[in-house]
Amino acid sequence: MADTKAMERLEKLLDEGSFVELGAYVTARSTDFSLKHQSEPSDGVITGYGQIEGIPVFVYSQNRAVLNGTMGEMHAKKISDLYDKAMRSGAPVIGLLDCGGFRLEESVDALDGFGGVLAKQMECQGKLLMISGVFGVCAGGMTLIPALSDFTYMAASADMFVNAPRTITDNAAMAREFSSAAYQNTASGQAEVLETEDDVIGRIRSLVSLFEDAEYGCCDLAELNRHIASGTIAETVNTRALLRECGDFGEFFEIRPDYCPEMVTGFLKLNGILTGVVGNAPALFDEQGGTLRRFPKRLTARGCGKAAEFLTFCSEKSLPVLTVSAADGFAATEETERNLPQSLAGMMRALAALSGARVNLIIGDTYGSAYVAMHTKPLQDGSFMTLAWDSARVGMMEAEKAANILFSGDPARDKQAAAYESGQNSVRSAAAHGLIDSVIEPKDTRKHLIMAFSML
Repeated sequence: MADTKAMERLEKLLDEGSFVELGAYVTARSTDFSLKHQSEPSDGVITGYGQIEGIPVFVYSQNRAVLNGTMGEMHAKKISDLYDKAMRSGAPVIGLLDCGGFRLEESVDALDGFGGVLAKQMECQGKLLMISGVFGVCAGGMTLIPALSDFTYMAASADMFVNAPRTITDNAAMAREFSSAAYQNTASGQAEVLETEDDVIGRIRSLVSLFEDAEYGCCDLAELNRHIASGTIAETVNTRALLRECGDFGEFFEIRPDYCPEMVTGFLKLNGILTGVVGNAPALFDEQGGTLRRFPKRLTARGCGKAAEFLTFCSEKSLPVLTVSAADGFAATEETERNLPQSLAGMMRALAALSGARVNLIIGDTYGSAYVAMHTKPLQDGSFMTLAWDSARVGMMEAEKAANILFSGDPARDKQAAAYESGQNSVRSAAAHGLIDSVIEPKDTRKHLIMAFSML
């Protein structure tokens, strides 16, 4: 087959010389509406297998140069067959999407084939890694394919939408680019957007490599006991910088960083063991530690939904999970009243369903129900441990607010607030009640996390 954009993407994704094509001679069965007079090599999708850093993967890449990349009966069958092969081997499936929609000339045959692809994805859920990359157009029902994938990446030049923006009622007044990568990145959270196609391909390669067999004990003694540069991190509660510092060799792989950035999700390795992370982030900082954006130190409905989705993936993969607590309540917004209870319940169900070890690290002030939601110690069995920085505060509510309720009108209210702070809101008080297993210094966080997970 002559070189195409679809093939170029595959060759960039896979290790050099490793791609083996399957179904190269498949063509459409339908001859209606002059289809038999059109060139249709591989029926518009290149399928096969190869390797990423030596890791076997199955791949398919839609070809817009053939019948506009539309999905027909045989196009869909090739993808479904790929999932069947992946199920037998356990290898990841990666789809590179650039599709003109469903093939109108094939009508219900195309739709039935598409339904078969979705059925295969649902059958594979939790059993193998599924990744989508959106490079051109992903529209209408085709958006279900990335939605059913574990992770979706999108080039900034790509478009993804259910309905064409011009068809959406009142969109002229809203003037929103629903199809744009920027909208999918920050508003819907359907995809993580990178600047170029090569960036997307590089990110997918990095993600697949992350899931190679863990090598416990890969760090030498110096790396194992490394102190983290905790000073500014502790002062500002810079969760992302903390996670980078704690990860092996300073690495943290964040998932969907631009969607609900007040809730951090991602992966790090602790002495070689892949660990999922969900954490509160009161602010967003640049690489030099300068403040880019501040967020209320509260849980949000969308943030909890983001966490629940990620935790479900970790549960399916039986990964250990680190939760990082620094939320002192719930965001005071209309969305909270409308959606937070359901989103929060979903996050807590996902936490309770975790089968691997879990460590909760408290790094900031955490109060009330937000503390319970991120902590959930009563929902866990013995595979749970809580660590807290000695600078953190834990309790029912801030001391000043508690004093206003308990000692309203008392001239000694400020003194009572101070007493409440030391007696009810200190981590040492929580530790004395058996609710915190260990109070640690921030600089020792990495060492303590490694030791905690190794013992669970």
